[in-house]
Amino acid sequence: MNKHGGMLLILLAGCIATAAMAGTVVGTPTTPPVPPAPAVDLMTIVDQAIGHDADLAAAEAGYAAARQARPIARAALLPRIDGGWGRGYNRIANQGYTPVAYWQSGWTVSLSQPLFDWARWTGYQQADLVEAQGALTYADARQSTILHAAQAYFDELAAEDELQRATDYRAAVGTQLDELRRRRAAGDATLIDLREADALSQQAQLQQLDATSALHLKRQALELVTGQPFTPLSRLAATPVRPRLEPADLDSWVAQASTQGYTVQLKQLDSQIAKLDVSKTRAAHYPVVNLQAGYTPAGAASGYARPTTTTTAMLTVTIPLYSGGEIQARLRQSFAQRDQAEDAAESAAREAGAAARDAYTRFTSGLARIDLLARIAQSSRDALAATRIGYRVGSRTSTDVLRATDTLYTNQRDLLRARYDTILALLQLKAQTAALNVDEVAAVNAQLAAAGAGSAASPANGRNGVAAPAH
Repeated sequence: MNKHGGMLLILLAGCIATAAMAGTVVGTPTTPPVPPAPAVDLMTIVDQAIGHDADLAAAEAGYAAARQARPIARAALLPRIDGGWGRGYNRIANQGYTPVAYWQSGWTVSLSQPLFDWARWTGYQQADLVEAQGALTYADARQSTILHAAQAYFDELAAEDELQRATDYRAAVGTQLDELRRRRAAGDATLIDLREADALSQQAQLQQLDATSALHLKRQALELVTGQPFTPLSRLAATPVRPRLEPADLDSWVAQASTQGYTVQLKQLDSQIAKLDVSKTRAAHYPVVNLQAGYTPAGAASGYARPTTTTTAMLTVTIPLYSGGEIQARLRQSFAQRDQAEDAAESAAREAGAAARDAYTRFTSGLARIDLLARIAQSSRDALAATRIGYRVGSRTSTDVLRATDTLYTNQRDLLRARYDTILALLQLKAQTAALNVDEVAAVNAQLAAAGAGSAASPANGRNGVAAPAH
């Protein structure tokens, strides 16, 4: 090979090396990296759930049907006009005469107008309540969908946190177990210490396995709620804003729940409808007055041999005289059903008040619990660090280190769970007063950060803020 050929090979090799260092191959186009999917926030989950929930769709269809109760009841009070056409065959045979057979055809029109019918008028009054029932049922179903979606959202986040905590816990116990093995080999650790650490390591492995299974189930539940494949979720910020409760008075929330809760309102409507049922049943004793009119030109199979036009108009009054005791029995039945509906409304008000009291207590105690658990977790973290130092200088045993490690991660688990439980308690309290809507969800959603933002792990700390184990 001559000098120029060698220089050409050297230059070609340099170009190939430069292209390889730049991440490209000569003649091969560069493939841009695929950006990660954006994290899904709580509002998106709620919107997906609202669009996917079959129960909510059924409630919406029921509301559409309930809106027709008023037009139907109003139609019963308006005039009714019926028209018809007929063709009939007639044959008249008289003794001593030749039989006569002929066809008749014609049309008829009739008018009916109720003038006084208390049962129909009561039904018209009930129609407004039936429509209101449909609206409340739909609103209740929508609120339940929002609450269910939020529950699934935070359950999935809690499952992620628990898996990360279990993983960190297993790593910390594994580190201590490795150190014990080295000390055992050097004759500085006992067999009892080693076996105790090994048992705790297996327990940590079991916790990690349970957390993995729980996370899988929670993600399936979230997919069932939204109808969409799982996408990473936005997480709470490392230091979330403390949710506020307005008003802060317990009695106000209990009073609102006892009067404004959807279940309470529905039971109150049932009671009002039952009272009108009593009036409707009592109307069976009242007379019914109707105006009826008819017009039939040219006979229309009326049985006359010659075309005959018939015009009728009649005012009818129907008075019940004897029904065999049916009206009295139905009236006693309606009285009992009215009392049942009133008792059910009272029970619903009491239960709503108790549920609001429970949610309020869980929310307020949850805030205090978060503060206390945060301090306990910090104290546990400091205690673990001090115990590890004492273990290195010989003033603490391996059992002390393992116990301190278990205490820290247990407190950390309780802290993570308390954050989600407190937010859910606030949403449930809003739901008890029929105040949970997308605006309330948006207020909670404002406290969420993008995936990884505000809660990313630093080199010295794990994802959950747990100090990395010292060797």
